[in-house]
Amino acid sequence: MWKVVIVDDERWIRRGLIQSIPWDQFGLELVGEAGDGQEAYTIALEQKPDLLFLDMRMPGLDGKELIAMLNRDMPELLTVVVSGYSDFEYTKEAIRHKAFDYLLKPVKKEELAALLEKATSELAKRENEKRQSSLDHREDWLQRILFQADAEGGRPDDQEHSQLPKEWTTGESFVLVGQPDIYRECSEQAKLLQPLREQLNRTRPFLFGGRWNYVVTTAPDGSRELVMIITGARLQQEEIVKLNLSLQTVLKQADHHGYSFGISEKRTNLQHLREAYLEAKLTLKNKSLSAAGTILFTGHDSVSSTDLYPQEKENAFLLSLHLGNKEAAGQEFEQLFTAFSKDTMTVDHMQRSAILLIHSIEKQLRATDTRLQEVCGKNPLMYTEIIQHRNDAASVKSIFDNEILPHVLTYYSRSGEKQGEKVVREVQKLIESHYDQPLSLHQIATSHYMNTDYLSRLFKKTTGHNFVDYLMDIRINKSKELMKLSKYKNYEIAQMVGYEDYRYFSQIFKKKTGMTIGDYRILAEIN
Repeated sequence: MWKVVIVDDERWIRRGLIQSIPWDQFGLELVGEAGDGQEAYTIALEQKPDLLFLDMRMPGLDGKELIAMLNRDMPELLTVVVSGYSDFEYTKEAIRHKAFDYLLKPVKKEELAALLEKATSELAKRENEKRQSSLDHREDWLQRILFQADAEGGRPDDQEHSQLPKEWTTGESFVLVGQPDIYRECSEQAKLLQPLREQLNRTRPFLFGGRWNYVVTTAPDGSRELVMIITGARLQQEEIVKLNLSLQTVLKQADHHGYSFGISEKRTNLQHLREAYLEAKLTLKNKSLSAAGTILFTGHDSVSSTDLYPQEKENAFLLSLHLGNKEAAGQEFEQLFTAFSKDTMTVDHMQRSAILLIHSIEKQLRATDTRLQEVCGKNPLMYTEIIQHRNDAASVKSIFDNEILPHVLTYYSRSGEKQGEKVVREVQKLIESHYDQPLSLHQIATSHYMNTDYLSRLFKKTTGHNFVDYLMDIRINKSKELMKLSKYKNYEIAQMVGYEDYRYFSQIFKKKTGMTIGDYRILAEIN
């Protein structure tokens, strides 16, 4: 309700104006009336009205003098001058002294209604500006503490605490970090703030006993992250669950998808605000890929995936990638990605696995004296940052499907078209990197757009060995290195160098070395 004071030296005029104003319709409340300027000034200082109706001609302190005093002491007050036609010149002078508007006596109801609509619109506008200014101020200090600390290399707790508004230094607090369940390229987080604030204001009376406050902002790093702090006398986790349900409706309407929130431990003060923010953010990483619109409390829902990284599937994928076989690489990638992005996996496990795969691709490219950035335009660190901003498997997979795999396959395919020693050197590197995999000269030749017999002759001419013997020599040499380590059994070594049949391996070993495996291991121990 906006407060109103009416000032006129004639009581019957005051009564008539009071009766003409539709108070409830415009959300107005009469808090005082006065018969002279001095009395009006005293009432105004006490009641601090939003709107004041003022007669210009009064005994003692007249309207012009009163306006000047009120402008000095209450610059936000809207003053409406009420005067007769004979005082119109006097009225115009009052308006020049910052009166809001005027009414001529006798006051007509339609003119009064139009003026009240104009005045209340102005009051509502000012109130919104003040509210927005307050929200902006809160968002400013939150941004400084949470995100400018990164740019400045962190900030001591006492310095962080000194930036908090006084009303945020007491009571209980939770920090909530929200991220979209489904990544959207064109999502504009700033547009979410206003509907979120409106919903928070609507629910304020119904949660935490109505005694709580909040501030909400967005991360400035393009992560589409929402950060919210709530503080109050007594905050219960059950009430946060209700708060989440109310926010999900707004978020889905505004962004077409839900958000999940990580919740920090309850704090009795916000001295370690940034620590609480990082805690909530880390907790959110433990969300399962199948969950949506959920909340995770630190210490209660913090779990980690126990599944191991599918290394064998990665090896098979990297081999097909190196061979430039688009169809095989696509199939192997589907199996590999599915293995570490099942619904039961956590966001953290999926992100870590995808980042590990990118670094493995980079390592393989470096073996051919090139880099991922040269092939795809982005280095592994850039891809790491992109992946860490995506919480759903589909958007992470799209990075590989649309960027990495097409460019890397094109690179390997083009290099496969080259002839001569460079091709042979690549085959040698392939054998040395993947000797434990089933390698076929025909498969390699096809991937390089070459005839198998031609590649065989080229390989023999360049290396002095045929393909099978060269592969066999590499495997036997690797097995010798492993035999120097007593922790491996003979059949394990056979498998590690690409031979599933141990008896066949032992025959090949004796043929190549002139010794049995047992004799060689004894000799290796002596030496």
